[in-house]
Amino acid sequence: MKRYISLLLVGVLLIPISVSAQNKKSKRNNKKPTVETVQEDPRIAQMLAATQKIMFIDSLVVNLDDFMRFIPIAKDCGTLVQNNNLGQFTNELKDFRLTTIFDAKDSLSHLYVSDYIGNRWSPPVVAKGINKEADANNPFMMPDGTTLYFSQKGANSLGGYDIFVTRYDGSEGTFLKPENLGMPFASTANDYFYAIDEFNNLGYFVTDRHQPQGKVCIYVFIPNDTRQVYPSEAYSESELRALADISCIANTWDKSDLRKAAVNRYREARQNVNVTHTKIVSEFSSELDDLRHQAEVLSKALRMARNYYARANENERQTLRTEILNSEQELEQLQLLIRKKEKEEQNDTLLQ
Repeated sequence: MKRYISLLLVGVLLIPISVSAQNKKSKRNNKKPTVETVQEDPRIAQMLAATQKIMFIDSLVVNLDDFMRFIPIAKDCGTLVQNNNLGQFTNELKDFRLTTIFDAKDSLSHLYVSDYIGNRWSPPVVAKGINKEADANNPFMMPDGTTLYFSQKGANSLGGYDIFVTRYDGSEGTFLKPENLGMPFASTANDYFYAIDEFNNLGYFVTDRHQPQGKVCIYVFIPNDTRQVYPSEAYSESELRALADISCIANTWDKSDLRKAAVNRYREARQNVNVTHTKIVSEFSSELDDLRHQAEVLSKALRMARNYYARANENERQTLRTEILNSEQELEQLQLLIRKKEKEEQNDTLLQ
């Protein structure tokens, strides 16, 4: 700054500057820098208009490198394994396997299939029909042996990994062209995993949106029998974006009886998880820890629902009133049960 002032004084002393020249210089100095605008991917608007209507009942934040162990799918759905951030799925009969293998040649991970024949697994071969120019990971095949969900990052995703679905054509021995599952299971963040547990009627979705590096959120939801979408005419763009981004799971609770039944199924699934996951499926060391977690999640959802209530219209408030009231009652029961369990543990400690 001092250097600039000194140069300006020298100029005034040595060179007569006209008023017009000063004005021109002033205009040049006052010129605002241009701000580069980033244009949104046009596919986002298309997907937004077709956002699926999904009820998310719970969520759990865990580490990215071992999230599989927190997904308590029924043993009849198969087995999930995660190693070095690469997923593997084995069917319930344990005669078919999908494995993610990293290829150093193209620096991409690909899906491979193996069959259990003659008391041994066949050498893995690349799954036909899956784009070899895109990064694929975390496969999950439905019990029908045909429908495959997996994550993929490439030209057909919105930026990071998105969830894709395909089906196996047994007559051709190949998978059909995968399709992006769309919102809310697609985003510009990384969406890593999607699975449907038909036996418990629960779905699991894993993403790193809204999370710090190295963390992901496991969302538990109720699968729909048929595809349902939010009517775009009934929601503003900001409301649709919030639903597509899963900004608040409480905003998806439109039927409390269905949610309560699903929450109970989720609790039972975690208790009755198959033996291969029993050692690591839960991050909670006791029933009391589990109850505290449930209360924490419900409290957070209630705070978000109350904040949304303050700016909601009258129709939305009517729906939210019932949901908030039911959730408050559920939270009160949880807190009473927590205090009861705490007293029991204190008594057990005194007796020891």
